[in-house]
Amino acid sequence: MKYKVLISGLLVMGLSTSGYAQKDYTFQFYNNLQESNSAQKLSAVCTPVYTNHTFVFNKVKVVHPVCHFDKQCGFIFNDTGNFLAAGSYTIEMYVELDAITGYNKLIDYRNLSEDDGLYENNGACTFRGPGNVSGDLFTSGSYYYVSITRDGVTKKVRMYVNGQFVDEFTDDGEKNVAMYDGNKTLRFIQDDTYSSGSECNTGNIALLRIYNYATDDAIAKSHFGSLSAYLAEKPIPKTPVKK
Repeated sequence: MKYKVLISGLLVMGLSTSGYAQKDYTFQFYNNLQESNSAQKLSAVCTPVYTNHTFVFNKVKVVHPVCHFDKQCGFIFNDTGNFLAAGSYTIEMYVELDAITGYNKLIDYRNLSEDDGLYENNGACTFRGPGNVSGDLFTSGSYYYVSITRDGVTKKVRMYVNGQFVDEFTDDGEKNVAMYDGNKTLRFIQDDTYSSGSECNTGNIALLRIYNYATDDAIAKSHFGSLSAYLAEKPIPKTPVKK
């Protein structure tokens, strides 16, 4: 499709050669947890509940399904295919939290065994582990496009909210806190046992994208600006395999 061609061209122009194929997984929550164009799926901690939501972007209305999550009812990405093995990634989420009270974990990297991860904290975007870097404000009941990137070579991690740079840190301490461990698991909207699963909330997610490379500031801004087109684009129907 023309839109995908334009975006793909922009990504290739804005990125340096990494030595491996640059790919992304897009989860659109069209009444399932299937990736748009492959066999990759998310796993649900609880039974997913879908509903249509009307988004308005500069007076343009887009109707798109969203997936509701209750407390501790998030989603799991198992990287059995070593999609992120090189250590570089970008994760983008279009997500809404029903209440902004204290810490709410957005991404867990340690299979719920440690407190490291990306959070919303009283309205700020925060990464716990290397220090509490934070930035743009969230409000209850509103959707935000949250992005985090990690460069596997420089170990630089950068965070964005609605296309705007928030903060960064270098992920080169005794362990990599912003990269999954031996479990090869990323968990979304689910809190760890360190805080007894209390740092999470209810809400909805409309879009999740996982790239196996780090994007830059210009692309973060571009993706947020193109959000209405992402949401309007339906998954490509799978062609049945002839036996």
